[in-house]
Amino acid sequence: MVIGEMYVKIRTDGAVGIGRGTDGAAEITLGYGEAHMIAAALTKLAQTARSYKQTYHKTTDVGGGNKIDFERSEEGTISIAGDRQTYVCTEAEIRELAEKLTHLPPVEVAPASDYVKKTKPKQGYCIVVMNGGQTINLKLAEAALMKTAVQGSLDSRFFDEKIAIGDRELTVNRSSDLKWQLGDASTIVKFTAYEVEALIAGLHNGILDVIMDMVKALGSDDLADIRVKSQIQRVEQEAEKILGEYKKAKSVTREISKSARRIIGTGEDADARTNRFIELCRYVQSKVDPTYQESLLNLISETFAGK
Repeated sequence: MVIGEMYVKIRTDGAVGIGRGTDGAAEITLGYGEAHMIAAALTKLAQTARSYKQTYHKTTDVGGGNKIDFERSEEGTISIAGDRQTYVCTEAEIRELAEKLTHLPPVEVAPASDYVKKTKPKQGYCIVVMNGGQTINLKLAEAALMKTAVQGSLDSRFFDEKIAIGDRELTVNRSSDLKWQLGDASTIVKFTAYEVEALIAGLHNGILDVIMDMVKALGSDDLADIRVKSQIQRVEQEAEKILGEYKKAKSVTREISKSARRIIGTGEDADARTNRFIELCRYVQSKVDPTYQESLLNLISETFAGK
């Protein structure tokens, strides 16, 4: 019997699509850099004869969803689901799909480190975004908000956002011809669809590296808990000073304190710390009166990166 196959394609926006009998964008999508991880999950699915279920959380929401589910029922039926699509496959088809994803043709994508570098903190700036000979220096909170904006642009044909922090304005723009521009007052850094996944990964990993340097600096000895508590207390006190008589001062301070505890406290892995930091920056940007945003974001940047 001839076995059909799931198709694999590299889309014009740089993402990878997999599907069968679909029309247009009705397919499961993933980042080009995630293909090998999906291939590993598929191989494990094919090798597991018993009832099995695994969920893979995508690094971006390209395609509209943020996860892919792999399942083998007790009856032996194998399915892959994600981005509102579900495909029932044979074991042979799953193995063939894993093979295709493992051997995708190369596209001109530089490693994440070629686009984003961590630098020694100077006046709060600790991350550099670069491409094509152009560079933008970012504070830690600015990198978090820029990553959020770029990630939010992935499912669009056009995207334009200005991130205003005090007197500084950062821009994230995606044009209809699948090109991205990141800018500040003096510089524009351009990216293609094939580069944007690596840019997002680079921003995430740059933030992660900076935060983990700070966590390591707090140590793991008997006094580490005291250092962590002292740092959290300092953030609380500084936030209270900044917010003053602001009507939401207590709830904002509480959110910052809770987040700080999860970002630098024990028992969290590096990705969880990073995601929580990004969530905190988004919270300040979207939920707090703009009057206080610059001071709070600078406080957050300096707390987790140093000056």
